[in-house]
Amino acid sequence: MTSRFFSFHGTFTCARRQVRRSVRGMKVNGKVIVVTGAGAGIGRAIALEMLARGAAGIAAVDMNAEGLAETKRLAGESADKVSTHLTNLTDRAAVAKLPKAVIAKHGQVDGYANVAGIIQHFVKIADLGYDEFEKVMNVNFWGTVAMYKEFIPLLLARPEAQILNVSSMGAYAPVPGQTAYGATK
Repeated sequence: MTSRFFSFHGTFTCARRQVRRSVRGMKVNGKVIVVTGAGAGIGRAIALEMLARGAAGIAAVDMNAEGLAETKRLAGESADKVSTHLTNLTDRAAVAKLPKAVIAKHGQVDGYANVAGIIQHFVKIADLGYDEFEKVMNVNFWGTVAMYKEFIPLLLARPEAQILNVSSMGAYAPVPGQTAYGATK
């Protein structure tokens, strides 16, 4: 099996260029890719770019039903290749059901794009409550871990598999007021 791991680091000001650059290195033609955070922003852009590059299927995952519906609508003639999966990544039981749902719709999984993420309020860590710190950690860190744990067995069984991790400049340089977010990236 050939595995390819990619990391995407960019800001929203150059998101379109970064999305194209990130996806360019992936072999998506004829592949089925799971994309978290596909209901808006970079996640939606990555899902649509993968379709434009010939993906056989996109399993769009998000916790926003309206956003998922809009992503499917924006797929235009390729909308039939998009399955939508309303899922809260912090709910491990819900995440555990995703592989079976994706296989039922697409027959296989060839890759996974980890895009979903949230930020905290811009405050000093001394002023950040445990509840908000835990919320960011649960989505950005534990949600990612849960997805990996559920999809890695499927990807390892494929002749070729890929994972795209979307990160942030917060992973490289501390951003004042974003301690929890930076720790998760």
